[in-house]
Amino acid sequence: GDAGGGGEGGGKAPILPLSPPGNKANAPATPRQRKGSRTVSRGTFTKTRDEEMEEEAQRAAKSAAVAMPYDPMEAERVYSMRTVDVWRRDMEISVPITAFLGKVILDFERGVEKENRKARAKEFMSIIASLGPAFIKAGQALSSRPDLLPPEYLAELQKLQDDIPPFPNEEAFAIIERELGMPMSDVFASVEPVPVAAASIGQVYKGRLKTGESVAIKVQRPECEGIIAMDIYILRQLSGALSQLIKLLRRDLDLQSVVEEFGKLIYEEIDYLQEGRNAERFAELYGGSSDVYVPRIYWRFTRRKVLTMEWIDGTRITSSSLSEVERSRLVRSLVQCSLRQMLEKGFFHADPHGGNLLAMPDGRLAYLDFGMTSEVEPFQRYGILEAVVHMVNRDFRSLCLLYVRLGFIPEGTDIEPIERALSNALPDVLGASVEDFNIASVISELGDVMYKFPFRLPPYYTAIVRCLGVLEGLALQADGRFRIINNAYPYIASRVLTDPNLQKPLRLMVFDPEGHVRWSRLDDLVRNAAGTEDWDVRQAAALFSEFVLRSPDGGAIRRNLASDITSMLDSVGLEAFRYALDNPPAP
Repeated sequence: GDAGGGGEGGGKAPILPLSPPGNKANAPATPRQRKGSRTVSRGTFTKTRDEEMEEEAQRAAKSAAVAMPYDPMEAERVYSMRTVDVWRRDMEISVPITAFLGKVILDFERGVEKENRKARAKEFMSIIASLGPAFIKAGQALSSRPDLLPPEYLAELQKLQDDIPPFPNEEAFAIIERELGMPMSDVFASVEPVPVAAASIGQVYKGRLKTGESVAIKVQRPECEGIIAMDIYILRQLSGALSQLIKLLRRDLDLQSVVEEFGKLIYEEIDYLQEGRNAERFAELYGGSSDVYVPRIYWRFTRRKVLTMEWIDGTRITSSSLSEVERSRLVRSLVQCSLRQMLEKGFFHADPHGGNLLAMPDGRLAYLDFGMTSEVEPFQRYGILEAVVHMVNRDFRSLCLLYVRLGFIPEGTDIEPIERALSNALPDVLGASVEDFNIASVISELGDVMYKFPFRLPPYYTAIVRCLGVLEGLALQADGRFRIINNAYPYIASRVLTDPNLQKPLRLMVFDPEGHVRWSRLDDLVRNAAGTEDWDVRQAAALFSEFVLRSPDGGAIRRNLASDITSMLDSVGLEAFRYALDNPPAP
């Protein structure tokens, strides 16, 4: 991504001063030296004029609407009048895609589609990469859609690099000045002339404000909005014809809804005010952790196409300059924070790859680039945990019914063949030892089933799939012995035992179908949960007692529990009697 922050890299570029030589603006200013930093008293608090202006800009940014909310009807109105431009771009898109689909259909008719699938997947990735920023982003989104594409295509699309040459400084600086409404020299003391990162949507410079702070300045590519808007309009126009072609492959896909879903996501990503809001929300939810740092957004110098945020000096967490112990600790912090994001708070960073994370000198993990975030509603979070429990129990029928309830499978679908497919695909990967278990295998096996049957995955689920895949890959890069399941299980155990909203997963995990306690599993859950920071044994005991007393099938559970306790007491008594017989008191 085009995140802002510092890591190891190439040589230092010369600094481009933006104030005349000798101007004191090139030296870090103290608060009393800052231009316009007049102090203003508010009761017991004293604020500088700079701080007041920053707060005003922040309030304005938070209340602003998304810049270009995706509206297919508005796109139709605009682009129906630009027939020549649309026709030219339509040819650039439709010719290679239609020709490619023709080859796949011929493969299918000749019975060699599976045999040629890897080669076709490479060809498809090459076409996507050549068509511009909207298609690169679309390809990255498709890489976590096992309901739409077979595994070979997903694997190739995951290799898509959002890394292209930078555009000229003159254009970038002109955009910055136009967006901010003032010369750059009024804002920045200096800017390095070589971008530290360049991607399909924008590029990042390192600079220094006239008030002394080092910042990352992210600026959007020229005409980026217009290019993306036209491409999505054309894709939507083509979606009907492409859907008909895909039916020849015996796949019934609603490509128009897929295009519209993608349009909403990318329109939010190209609005840098929205990215700033995402960063602030992330900081509010997770910035209080001693292990996590979120850079500050400078709202006065942030607009829809320019984002100015605190510069972070740090090292990539996979860097060999970090010790093995440091890398392992950072990965644990990353996984635990990600679990809290997805399963506790519901707002999460959806693109935690190596370029968006830095190890700071003080040991904290800094998150960068908040263009891709996602949200999980409470019932969806509980559904994910329930799905984990069904997999642990190998209860694939209940897993299918859960998928229907969550909307992954259309109501009325015959779930028997899906249940059989899951029971054939998952036991081997779920039964692997902790040393051999990996999330990628589970996602791959689930993906095979989801591709073969009529699954329709919602955006939050595909964002989680992508996030978990990226997390595991990054974790293994940093520490080859790290296993996410080993690190995640204590957190999941703690949640199941202490969250009153998770009584159904608790019932499924701790009790068998007849209402008997699975004592070994309960013991395992408690032992693992006890290792987490927020483990509350009193809350767990109270919740377990309330569940036993108030559960609809509590009668059977209480009878079985009483029987188990009686049996244990009888066993203890018998052992005591035997001990007394074997060890009579001395005369």
